[in-house]
Amino acid sequence: MTVIAGMSCHFPGAEGLDAYWRLIKANQSAIETPPSRRDELVRQIDELKIPIWGGYISHEDTFDADRFQIPQREVDCMDPQQKLVLTHACRALEDAGLSADALKGGRVGVFVGAMANDLAYLKWNDLPKVEAANVTGNGLCLIANRLSYELDLHGPSMTVDTACSSSLVAVHQAVRALRDRECDLVLVAGVNVILSALLQKFYQMAGVGSPDGYCRSFSADANGIGRSEGIGVLVLCREQDLPSARQRGYAVVGGSRVNHGGQSSRFTAPNIQAQVALLREAYAEAGIQPHDVAYVEGHGTGTRQGDRMEIKALQEVFDGRESACALGAVKSLIGHTEAASGMAGLIKVALMLHHGYMPASAYADTPAPLLDAASPIQLIPDARPLSPRQVYHMGVSAFGLGGTNAHVVLASHRAA
Repeated sequence: MTVIAGMSCHFPGAEGLDAYWRLIKANQSAIETPPSRRDELVRQIDELKIPIWGGYISHEDTFDADRFQIPQREVDCMDPQQKLVLTHACRALEDAGLSADALKGGRVGVFVGAMANDLAYLKWNDLPKVEAANVTGNGLCLIANRLSYELDLHGPSMTVDTACSSSLVAVHQAVRALRDRECDLVLVAGVNVILSALLQKFYQMAGVGSPDGYCRSFSADANGIGRSEGIGVLVLCREQDLPSARQRGYAVVGGSRVNHGGQSSRFTAPNIQAQVALLREAYAEAGIQPHDVAYVEGHGTGTRQGDRMEIKALQEVFDGRESACALGAVKSLIGHTEAASGMAGLIKVALMLHHGYMPASAYADTPAPLLDAASPIQLIPDARPLSPRQVYHMGVSAFGLGGTNAHVVLASHRAA
C-alpha cells in the first residue's frame, strides 16, 4: 500500500497547504493580473493583445541558495522551476517528519512532471553567450536530476513530460517504482512557471483560450482555458515505511492508470472511449467498482468540447449508480496549471480525505447542460462532511494535450 506521507505546495492565492485548503473550502478565486516584475510577460501579452488575467504565484524566484551551497552565478541561470522543486521537496520532507540530511545516499526516487521552460526560451538563444550553467540550470530532465544531486538521492530520477497530464503520470511511475522496490521513498512533483506568452497565444489561435483568464470547469458558461502556474510535491512511501513522526498519511494511492487516446477527430482532441477505459482500469486496480467512488476531481479545462467529452466519459463509467458521484475541479479557482494541474487536483483530494470534508463545487449553480438531474455525476452545491469511520475512494483525472491520459485513485488512510 502506497501512502502520501508529506506534501508541500504553492498555488495561486495559496502558499502552503493550510492556505490552499482555506482557498478550496472558501471556493475563492485566485485569478488576477501577473505580478509587476513579470515585465517581459506583460510586454508580450500587451503586444499580442491577448488576455492577461490568469493564476500567478508569488516568490517564484525566491531561493535559499546557501541551503544547497549553489554559487550565485549558477543560481542566476537556473530555471525557477528547479528552485521551486528544490524548495518544496525539502518542505514536503519536513511535513513528513523526515530530514533531507538523513536521506543522503538512500534509495529515494524523484519523479517530476514539467512541460515548459520559459526562461530558456526567453534568454538563452544567443549561442556565443551561453555558459555551462545555462544548460545545467534549464533542461527539463535536470529539474529532477538537480534534486537528486543536491540531496544525494540514489533512486530513479526523471522528469516526465506528457503536457497537462505530466504530474499524474509522474505519480503513476513513482508508485510503480515503490512497488517494484526500485526505491524505498519517492518525491513526486508537478511544476509550472509562466514567463512567456507563447502558450497563451497558442490557446487563442487554437480557439480554446479563455477571453478573461478563468476556467469555468463543467459550467454552462465555460469559455476556455485560463493559464496558471504553481508547484506541488508529495512524499510517497509504503505503509510499513511511514515515518514514526506521522501516525497517519494524508491518503492512500489505491490505483493508477495511464493510456493514450490514439487517433481522434484531430491531434489535440480527446477520445471519450480512451477516458472510459482509463477510469475502469484504474478502479479495477484499486479493487473497487464505480459505485464505490465518492468524488472525482475532473480535468475540467473549461473548454466546451473538452468538458463535454469528459462528462460523457464519466457518465458512461458511472451509469447505473443509485446516487450521483460528486464532481469538481480546482481549475475553477486557480486556473489551469498545465504540467502541475494533476498535482493541484491530487493535493486537493488528499486534503479533502485528510480533513474529512468535501467542499462545494464551483459553478454548481450553472452546470453544463449534460449535468442534468438524471446525470450519474454532479457538481455539488453544498459542502459535505465525511464520516471519520468510513473509507472514501476518490479519483483524480489529468488529460494531456497530446493525448496521454492519467487517473489516480486515492482513499482514506486508516479510518477510525
